[in-house]
Amino acid sequence: MTRFLLAGAAALGMMTGTALAQSSGHSSTTTAQTTTITPSTVAPSTSVYTSAVGQGATSDGDQTASSSWSSTDSSGARTDTVVTNKTYPLSGMITTTKTTTVTTNGVAAETVLTTNTYPARYNRAPETSTATRTYVVSAK
Repeated sequence: MTRFLLAGAAALGMMTGTALAQSSGHSSTTTAQTTTITPSTVAPSTSVYTSAVGQGATSDGDQTASSSWSSTDSSGARTDTVVTNKTYPLSGMITTTKTTTVTTNGVAAETVLTTNTYPARYNRAPETSTATRTYVVSAK
């Protein structure tokens, strides 16, 4: 029984790195390092975000679906994006319009990307056009 206790103690000593009945002339020093992490004082990159979705149809069967979102970052720059899909059932064409407006320091830069997509039976590639403009936003 004593033999098992001594073997268990020796195994425990080996696992924990302690010596059992032996002493070495070496000394060890343990140093502890503390790292302090301070939270960032910088504002988040996006401070305001809003979105909206809508859809509708006209009497001739044309359908419209719109999605819009807006964000303002910590510097005050505002980005507004509106995506509108219109379907025309008689021709099968789908028009997608994406309008992105970025306003920084009272100057707005607007980009409008329009894509017309046709059904496969027309054998036509999508038509894309882009228009840009810059204007000064008046103070409210």
